[in-house]
Amino acid sequence: RARMSRSRPSTPRGALHASPGAMGASPSERRHRHALAAKAARQRRRRALRRCALVAVVAVVVFLKTFYPGDQTVRNASESWARLMFSRDGFSFGRMYEQRFETQVRIDAKDGAIEETKEGYTVQGKIPDRPKFTTELKISDMLKDEYNRAGRQKKCYFYVELEEPVLVLHDDGDELRHHLELDAHDLEFEQFKCTYFHGVQRPVNGGSIESGKWEIKDERESGGAVAIMSSATTLTMLSAYHRTLVNHQAFAKHHGYASILALVSHDTLAGRSGKFAKHMAMGVQALKKDHDMTCHVDLDAWFASWDPLSYYSKNWPGDKNLFFGDTGQVWLNSGLMCARSVDWTVDFFERVLNAVHEKGMDENSNPVKFGFKRDQPAMWHVLATEWAQKDNIPYLGTKCPRWDSCNPDSNPIECWHWCFWDAFQRRPKGWDGLHDLNKLSNVYLDPQENEPKMHRMCLASCQSVLSRANMALCSTITGSAGCLPKDVDKMSLCDGRGCLQQLTSRGGAWLKHTGHQHWRDVLPTCIPRNSQESEREKRSHLSLCDTKRTA
Repeated sequence: RARMSRSRPSTPRGALHASPGAMGASPSERRHRHALAAKAARQRRRRALRRCALVAVVAVVVFLKTFYPGDQTVRNASESWARLMFSRDGFSFGRMYEQRFETQVRIDAKDGAIEETKEGYTVQGKIPDRPKFTTELKISDMLKDEYNRAGRQKKCYFYVELEEPVLVLHDDGDELRHHLELDAHDLEFEQFKCTYFHGVQRPVNGGSIESGKWEIKDERESGGAVAIMSSATTLTMLSAYHRTLVNHQAFAKHHGYASILALVSHDTLAGRSGKFAKHMAMGVQALKKDHDMTCHVDLDAWFASWDPLSYYSKNWPGDKNLFFGDTGQVWLNSGLMCARSVDWTVDFFERVLNAVHEKGMDENSNPVKFGFKRDQPAMWHVLATEWAQKDNIPYLGTKCPRWDSCNPDSNPIECWHWCFWDAFQRRPKGWDGLHDLNKLSNVYLDPQENEPKMHRMCLASCQSVLSRANMALCSTITGSAGCLPKDVDKMSLCDGRGCLQQLTSRGGAWLKHTGHQHWRDVLPTCIPRNSQESEREKRSHLSLCDTKRTA
């Protein structure tokens, strides 16, 4: 039988794996499918981009809503890797690049934009637009006023009533009881025999004023006996500061420090700004040498912690004569200033008192010296002049291109930026930040690592960037003062409560310092008067406040 062989048709390689539809797809159909796939991919990318953009917008809004700018922002930027320093009239990247603006950028509220419903306070009297003087002051001449005609030291004492705002002065035999809030008359300090009043306790059972003295102790870490001092140029400026006067005196007594209230007359300043009263007082105490160290504390600052000064001064090098707390600002702040009673210190404060911003002629064509309105630029100028000689800081002084900005009415940030910060960047050995001041002569800045911080100020905005933008838009459209909060600081938009909350955050501070412009609400009633109240205030920053009573 014949065998019949059957053969299968051959199949091209790969045909078994091809999709049925592709078997007969034309080139136009394949192009159409590719176009659809590309369109779907583009749509997926657009959806992903929209989601990313939405997330970015939300992140920016959250950042602007939670970012509260302030002096610390400037400090952090200036000490970052970029060395970015900015002020109202320009910015710099270290020594590499700088840009100056034709006009200043406004970062505070316009004059009159904030409604003021409560009266402000007079601080250091009225400061002339161009303080001028013709004679140099000598600290040694001022010390002579501390003694009477017989050569004996005058008996000058003070105490503050605890429960009512009454300041009692014993003026070398004469007694004055001054109600800080009710007495409308403002006695001229020229009428007083004394300038420097020493704190005592209120005498009991009819005792003499000297019976209220307390023992002054030596504090080894601080170099010996310590004095805590505040100053004023008018009694009116003390009106809001009853509790801070009590606070300063109670803190001093608790630790065995001397307490001093310097009432410096305008005549004694001989034409200088009242801001220099503290420097005159510090120079006199340094020359007098009753105490090994004197710390001047501004009246709008108070001790929030009852820790001794030695907690901070223990690391103060013996070859440094000035000691400052680090407030977080980009510059040195003189609101808390400690000095050793040595000859250099006397000379330093004398140089600050006689610092000249510019020389000129008065209305009668007589040569005259125009001083600084504010004490801090004058203090920086004196220190930097010495650093230029001893530490190779290329400080230009009056030849600084922006020297005119060193005599401002308010914030001196432009002065620090162009005349001081810029010089520090050009230091041959480099400059990492404000704490490099500790590498220079005569100044020691307390480390920021200390807890609580030695000296803190109300520096950050109490309104977020987003809130400030909304307020600015509202003000631009309506022109109404109702767009901004009332009775707040023009720069920070903080009231007293906002400042207290800010100063209590992040571990609080040893010395809290707000600025007199924040004292329009309950803040004057919130200051601790003893160690027990300071502990209460740490737990709740409004616990001591009399919310029914405003300043």
